[in-house]
Amino acid sequence: MSFTRQRSGRTDWARRRPVSEPEVLESRQVLSSGVPAYASPWIPSSLFVTNPITHQKELFNASELINPNNPNSPGLNNAGKVVSGTNREGDKWVITVHGPGEVIVTDTTPNDGALDDDINTIQLVGTNPRTTYVTGNVIPSNTLPTGDIVTLEPVDVSGDADSFTAEPSSGIIKFNQLIDVQGVKSIDLNGFSLNSDVTPAVTTTTGIFLYGGVGVLSFDNINARIDTSLTSTPYQIVIGEPNTPLKVQPQIYINHIYNLVFDGQTLDTPPTTPVTSPSVQFLINGVVRSFDLTSATGAVVPAGMQFFFPPVGTTGRTSIQATAIDTLTVHGSAKNTTISRSPVPFSSEASGINYLKKATFGGNADGLGIDVKGKIGKLTFKRGLGNPAGVFTATAANGLLLPTTTYGTPTPATGYPAAGDLGGQIVAKSIKKLTVKPANQLVQTAQNPDFVQAGIQGYPTYVASPGYSLTNAVITTSGSIGNVSVTGTPLNSEIKTGFDFASYVAGLEGTRQASRISALRVKGDLVNTDASATFRPANNHYDKVTGTAGPGAIGRSVTGKNYDTGGTTGLGNTGAGVFARVIRALGSKNKKK
Repeated sequence: MSFTRQRSGRTDWARRRPVSEPEVLESRQVLSSGVPAYASPWIPSSLFVTNPITHQKELFNASELINPNNPNSPGLNNAGKVVSGTNREGDKWVITVHGPGEVIVTDTTPNDGALDDDINTIQLVGTNPRTTYVTGNVIPSNTLPTGDIVTLEPVDVSGDADSFTAEPSSGIIKFNQLIDVQGVKSIDLNGFSLNSDVTPAVTTTTGIFLYGGVGVLSFDNINARIDTSLTSTPYQIVIGEPNTPLKVQPQIYINHIYNLVFDGQTLDTPPTTPVTSPSVQFLINGVVRSFDLTSATGAVVPAGMQFFFPPVGTTGRTSIQATAIDTLTVHGSAKNTTISRSPVPFSSEASGINYLKKATFGGNADGLGIDVKGKIGKLTFKRGLGNPAGVFTATAANGLLLPTTTYGTPTPATGYPAAGDLGGQIVAKSIKKLTVKPANQLVQTAQNPDFVQAGIQGYPTYVASPGYSLTNAVITTSGSIGNVSVTGTPLNSEIKTGFDFASYVAGLEGTRQASRISALRVKGDLVNTDASATFRPANNHYDKVTGTAGPGAIGRSVTGKNYDTGGTTGLGNTGAGVFARVIRALGSKNKKK
């Protein structure tokens, strides 16, 4: 049997009727009757909440904070587990308490019903020192790169679009005070700055007061601008109570400490006297496990105003006070910074901390004081101790200061040695290892003018060498020092063992016990610099003939020469060289007396 009807040319798939699907509805706009989009109801879906352990962002629905039937819900007040706000620049912030307790945030306008200004106080209540974690995060309002042009619409009546240059937001939230009494495991406030310059101004004391202790304290920076004509109260960061020893050794992480002190009534006369009273004061009533800091310097001053704010006269003192420190790390510069147990370091035998296991300074340390009555483990200065800029090494016969290449050094580039002050002072019972690298680099050309252009004509040939390492620095120990490694030329400095500094301050003889420097390695010249072990100079001048050598010994390796050009060390001594009863060349068994 056959069919005469011709088969369709379409494929089987094309001849099958597709299954019907629901009709797609036409999209419609809600409230499209002339109401602008910004007036439409909107609730944020999430807040920037992070896990305190992993530091990863967690999903958190902001609508959970708002209960329309409860006027006391967390989203309608300034207290709770999660509190957030937006400042006038549009920067959004959120503070979260993980575990027991809650946070109460008060801004500088507490009666307007909104957290839309700088923060006055952050108060933690009901916390637990073992299980409470506090995190804070900031979302900057403007993330556009500087210089991008943004066109605003609608077009104005003149027919030209309004435009402006969008500056990126700093993403920094100012707060004036942080308080906790019970104790906290961790406080991590990313993007928060301790600052008294909040708007509107407040009368509360600027500082952080964690009387119950804290395991980890981390925030962005401290921006201290203290006008002494108005107030001399320092910024205080207090951890623990004096009469209650801390059970937990805190770890502190801060990016920058900007410390500026000035008299607003006498700005026409630039100050030159160093600031010796603490203006940023850490009062840690216990042992610090670690203190990690990017830098401690003066504030950034516009170029046109730098003449009125010289670094030496306006850089405030950062005082770190504790009973002992395990690890201290400053990745950048440390200017006018002291480590001690009392506000005034080197004042007595009790003014120093018990011990300092390890300290590292990545940038130039200038005006630094370390007062330890016990032992220092490892001490490293990667960019020198003391700022050598603008420091002269000698005076020529005609009265001109040398080297002449230092002439014209601008004041903002100089430091404490150029002003005749100490670039650094370190006092301890003993030091296991001291490493100092150069603060700058020196370049030289050939003495014969014919050889200055040894290569391409018009291009001088320079030879680089390490610059100055220790500048106007004093390092003393009542006991001994293990290994000393100095790369670069020490200038107007002194390394002295067997010397009790507290006795010296009291007017007594400082050199009083046997000591040694196991290995002294200096790759550079000794310019007005002395290294001694239990050696008493006569009439404040180091000389092997007139001085008195006690029971001291030094293992010596100095590649350069000794130059005595009349410069004075911080202990009031002159001379240059290595002085001890026993001096042994490193790598040799021969002893020289």
